[in-house]
Amino acid sequence: MKKSVMIFALFVCFAFAANLSNPSQAAQYNVYTPTAYKQINIVQSPKNAKINGTAVELLVDFSGSMIPWIQLSMETLEFILPKIPNSTSVALRIFGENPGTMQYTDSCKATRLVTYFKKDNQANILKGLQETQVGGNTPLTFALKETVEKDLRNLSVMNKDNNSKKNKKIILVTDGGDNCSGDPCEYIRELVRTRKDIQIDVIQLGSDNTLKCLTSSTGGSFYRVDASRKSFENALESVFDVPMGTVDDGRKKQNLPVKDHSETPPRGYKFINY
Repeated sequence: MKKSVMIFALFVCFAFAANLSNPSQAAQYNVYTPTAYKQINIVQSPKNAKINGTAVELLVDFSGSMIPWIQLSMETLEFILPKIPNSTSVALRIFGENPGTMQYTDSCKATRLVTYFKKDNQANILKGLQETQVGGNTPLTFALKETVEKDLRNLSVMNKDNNSKKNKKIILVTDGGDNCSGDPCEYIRELVRTRKDIQIDVIQLGSDNTLKCLTSSTGGSFYRVDASRKSFENALESVFDVPMGTVDDGRKKQNLPVKDHSETPPRGYKFINY
């Protein structure tokens, strides 16, 4: 009797292991094979993290309407990120990406941490922006919650002398509000009643001031960007605290043509599949 039970148990184990070769089935059991890890690109926040200096999390909208600005974001950050202070650690979270490229069951929960806080993190950030595919919905409120309640929850940010705490900064780049039935303004207003360690800077593309509530509630800065490249570049230079003209100087040093700053960047870029 014991021998038959052992044989049956071994059979079940082999069958279960065979199913895990399929990433979607493995995910059902929260078991990740090497293939599943590669597909999902799992990045997790540590249980406890401490930064001496400044912590900045870049939160970028990848919904369909952002297509004209994605390439410009990469071109601009390529020159800005190497110029930020050495004491600044930067993380990247994206939201609104194509749910078909990741194992999201709900497009209104399409957000993920691409890279956690790290100094000299420009390579990981630019790579993450390039590899992400634009989607459709804009789950802004959910993305803010994931940023605050997961990425920043167990993070301590101290000044260089390690004797006083500093705010954790979120830089939000988006062209609109939430279209997944969330209310980002209400969420942040409720948040600041109990937490005073979050600052949100907003770069809002277009003529809308809807998200100014996020900056007024947290003491951040609001930048409404019109259709020009220059105003977008200047906004990113400001939020990352680098000198105005950093992007143009970088282009000149690389002998790149000076961009036409008067118009919105054209739609469609070769690295985006949509």
